[in-house]
Amino acid sequence: MANIGADIEFDAEGVTLRGLFFPAAGATRPAPCVVMAHGWAGEITHFIADFARTFSAAGIAAVVFDHRGWGRSDAAASKPRHESEPWEQIRDYQNAITYAQNRQDVDPERIGAWGSSYSAGHAFVVAAIDRRVKAVVGQVPVVSGLREFQGMVRVDMEDHNHQAFAADRRSRARGEAPTLIPVVSKDPLVMSALPMAEAYEYFYGPDGVIERDPSFPNEITLRSVEYLYGYEPGWYLPRISPTPLLMVVAPHDRVAPGELSLHAYESAAHPKKLVTIPGGHFDAYRGHAANIAQIAARDWFVGHLTKASTHRT
Repeated sequence: MANIGADIEFDAEGVTLRGLFFPAAGATRPAPCVVMAHGWAGEITHFIADFARTFSAAGIAAVVFDHRGWGRSDAAASKPRHESEPWEQIRDYQNAITYAQNRQDVDPERIGAWGSSYSAGHAFVVAAIDRRVKAVVGQVPVVSGLREFQGMVRVDMEDHNHQAFAADRRSRARGEAPTLIPVVSKDPLVMSALPMAEAYEYFYGPDGVIERDPSFPNEITLRSVEYLYGYEPGWYLPRISPTPLLMVVAPHDRVAPGELSLHAYESAAHPKKLVTIPGGHFDAYRGHAANIAQIAARDWFVGHLTKASTHRT
């Protein structure tokens, strides 16, 4: 039977986050562990548990969690569901690391961080600011929210978006409901968080997100798009060293542009490694490209986390 993971929950400064724990296969002592979360509008059911199973089979435990307000995780009392605030999600990565370190079956000195797309940016920031992380992997990463925003929004619509951000802030301050937009839409003229055909296909095509998670509401707050506009995780790449960094890039990625990631990779210091995969952004989750990404991440974590720690706390 496939390893489906054990249900877990943990406190994130007053918010309960929920996810799955995948134990290290064959472990007879506390094992290394990778902390994982999905990217923009993603949840555990959207493919990343497949990566966790790969790590688990290689002797590395995995903590996979839904971001606050997404999936099975709670939202803060003062916040709506389906809002992606990058710095809250970064802090929740850190809370997940603490949870992993406190497990008896995890070696607290051998913690890795993995992220994809938006959460790859989070993983880079966490690795730069939190030295508990001993190895990091980011695939098809968002390295510049500004550049990604500009790549998804027509030039003549950019001012309109900023006007919508301001209107949403004013209405929410009056106690009105947050503005919600679809994550994807079949209609290219509808404002959506991911306004491209390949994103719609990823969610609604064969073996897509909706097939795996029919209850997914396909909505995100407009504020989340504003947060993306001001998020620059690539600035933290030079600070990751000496933590080993693996970046997995799809050069033809149009969502998190591959050329930006390749340029950003050059700003990071060693130890680092670059792996490229075929296809576009969403190919990183399924099929041949995903298999390459899984194996590359597995080998990176095995190489950097499987040495026994010199001490325990």
